[in-house]
Amino acid sequence: MTVTDCAPTARPPLPPRRTWQVLAVGALVLALHWGLLGGALHWVPGPEAGSEAATPPQSLSTRLVTATPPPADATVQPAAAAPAQPPVPPRPRPAEAAPQHTDIAAALAPDTPVAPPPGDTHAPPANAPAQDTASAQSGTEATPPPVIETAPPKPAEWPLQFAFPPSMQLNYDVTGLTDGQKNVVSASIVWRHDGAAYQASLQVTKFMVSLRQWNSKGALTVAGLAPARFGEKGFRRAEVASHFVREEGRVIFSANSAPATLLPGAQDHMSVFIQLASMWAGEPQRFGAGDTLSFQSIGPRQAETWTFVVSAEERISLPGGTVQAVKLTREPNGEYSTKAEIWLAPQLAYMPAHIRLSEPNGNVLDMVWTDTLPL
Repeated sequence: MTVTDCAPTARPPLPPRRTWQVLAVGALVLALHWGLLGGALHWVPGPEAGSEAATPPQSLSTRLVTATPPPADATVQPAAAAPAQPPVPPRPRPAEAAPQHTDIAAALAPDTPVAPPPGDTHAPPANAPAQDTASAQSGTEATPPPVIETAPPKPAEWPLQFAFPPSMQLNYDVTGLTDGQKNVVSASIVWRHDGAAYQASLQVTKFMVSLRQWNSKGALTVAGLAPARFGEKGFRRAEVASHFVREEGRVIFSANSAPATLLPGAQDHMSVFIQLASMWAGEPQRFGAGDTLSFQSIGPRQAETWTFVVSAEERISLPGGTVQAVKLTREPNGEYSTKAEIWLAPQLAYMPAHIRLSEPNGNVLDMVWTDTLPL
């Protein structure tokens, strides 16, 4: 065999039309591959052309996923108990704080500003300007205004809080000294309320005969007791009453005394005991020894200002038992004014455990707690 016989036979060139067909088929194949690969990565389903609106997305829903129980032979480690939250302590009152005076009428006036709670000294004022919108959009931080340190509010500036005692009857042994003669009688304070209205009475009796009685009724509000009527009745004497006309802002007396202007937080000679108990039960740490508080007190014939001085808590022994009590003293401020000493006992929801009333003529009414009956 010669070399010429083994040489490959050269293929004749394709005609021009055949070449164009091959190139067109190759371009079509490449386009299909590119569409399948690239389109699959970037295709997002949307509404069909000509449809009125796209199908809204389905709302998210939650479902309860239960954990798979562990095998029977697995050891289950007990979960660590969450740390107990410490109780909120009462507002602190420094021992070295100077005595404070609280005017109840001023504290409850509608235009009196409410101080922020202690510790919130960096709260922005109500009229503080908003942050610059252009600075916020540009990403730059606006220069904050300088922080002005302010002293924490005094206890007398805190909003008053009240907690009304439950309905009850407190009984007392009473020693009375009238015109130099000593009498031993009984007394009871009856306090009832339904969360909106109240009735309170103090009655002194001897051998089932009422010697003297005070009655008060009214409403329970965020400012404490709001008396509507107060009446006082003595032995064989007609009742003398005081009417609180709140829509007119005055008190009218049935004894033909001149009407008196009604001040915020005013109490009568009966409701004053419950109002003081509600104030101490609402915030026992508000007042300390040496502090004073004053409010308008309405009697059967006149209105006057009563100012109480707070003494340190002490332990007193009574027929009903030995209790801790806070003593309040009201000194007389007039020729015919009565001195009042009241001991409020936490054990009795801060209701009076001991009351002593001393008149300028030497008459004394001393009441000591014996027992309590729920109503």
